Amino acid sequence: MKKVILLVLSWRLLLFLPLFFLPFIPSPTNTRYLGISPWANFDGIPYLSIASQGYVNEARFFPLYPLIIKVIVFIARLPITPYIYFVTGFLLSNIAFLITVLVLYKLLRLDYSHKISLLSILFLLLFPASFFFGSVYSESIFLLLTVLSFYFARKRKWLLAIAIAMFLPVTRSVGIVILPALFVEWLLQQKEKNVPSFSILLLLFIIPIGLIEYAIYNFLKWGNALYFIQAQTELGNSRSTGIVLIPQTLFRYAKILLTVPITQYVWHIALLELAVFIFGAILLYFAYAKKIRLSYFVFSLLAFLIPTSTGTFTGLPRYVIVLFPLFAALALVKNKTVKIIYCVISIILSIALLMLFARGYYIS
Repeated sequence: MKKVILLVLSWRLLLFLPLFFLPFIPSPTNTRYLGISPWANFDGIPYLSIASQGYVNEARFFPLYPLIIKVIVFIARLPITPYIYFVTGFLLSNIAFLITVLVLYKLLRLDYSHKISLLSILFLLLFPASFFFGSVYSESIFLLLTVLSFYFARKRKWLLAIAIAMFLPVTRSVGIVILPALFVEWLLQQKEKNVPSFSILLLLFIIPIGLIEYAIYNFLKWGNALYFIQAQTELGNSRSTGIVLIPQTLFRYAKILLTVPITQYVWHIALLELAVFIFGAILLYFAYAKKIRLSYFVFSLLAFLIPTSTGTFTGLPRYVIVLFPLFAALALVKNKTVKIIYCVISIILSIALLMLFARGYYIS
C-alpha cells in the first residue's frame, strides 16, 4: 500500500509543474469560465456557486459534491468566503482521490496480482484527463463511491454497498448504471459460496431514491422534474436529450475534422474527443476479451454508451477516467510496446491539456 500512496502523492505533486509554464500560453478570448484558481475552472465555478449560494439554474450539476463542500464548511465553522469554499473543494477532491486509489487497489487485488493492480492505477493516473481528479470537480467522489460499492459488494457486505451506491445517481447522471452493475454482481454471486439473499436483490431498487428526490426538487424549483436532463442541452454543445446513434456522431466528427480549419482550437478538441472515443471503445473490447469481471464490464459499457449516445463526445475524456475496468484491461495487455506508447502519449498530452485547462481553455 505504501507504493500506492507514494504513486498518488508523486502524481499530485507533478501536476503542479505544468502550471509554471502558464505565462507562456496566451489567454483565451473568453474568460467566462475562469475560476479563482486554475483548479476550479469551468465546472468548478458552478459547483462552488451551488455550495455557497444554492441552485439558481445549474440543474445539470448534480448536488452531492457541492453539498459535501457546504456541509464541511458549516461543520468546521469556516469563514464564508469564495476562497474557503475553493480550498474545501480542492482538499475534498484530492483526499477523496487518495482514498479512492487505496480502495481501488484492494478491489483489484481480489482478482489480480500486485503488479497488475499497480499498473492499472498507474495507467489511470497517466490518462491525459486524470488531473480532473485533483480539481474542484465531482470525478473523485464519483469514482470513490463506485469502487466502494463494488468492493463491499464483492466482500458480500451488501447493505453497505447499496447504501453507498444510493449516492452515485446524485453525483453524476451516469451513476444510475451502478444498479444494473450490482444486479449482475448479485447474479455472479449466486454461483459462488455464501449466496446473497433474495432480499438484497429487492434492496437494489432503492438505489434511485436520491435521483427521484432530486427530480422532485427540480419540479418544485423549475416546474420540470426532468429539468436536470433538459439542462444538459443548454450548453450549446449539440448534446441531445434523446438517443443519437453513434455512427451519426462519428459522421459529425468526421465532418468537423474535414471542414473546420486545423488552426482553430475547436478542431483539436474534436480530434481529442474522437481519439478518446476510439481509445475507450478499444479498451472496452480488451475488457471483454480479458474477461474483466462481468459486473465491472456492465458498469463500464453502460457508463460509456450513455454519454456517447447523445450526439456528441463532449466531455468524454472526463467520462472515461472513472471507468476503472478499462485501465485494468490495459494492464492485462501483454504487449509491452502498447503500454510504453500509451505512457509516452499520455504524459505528453497530460502536460499540454493541464496547461490549457489551467489557462482557461476548454478541455472536457
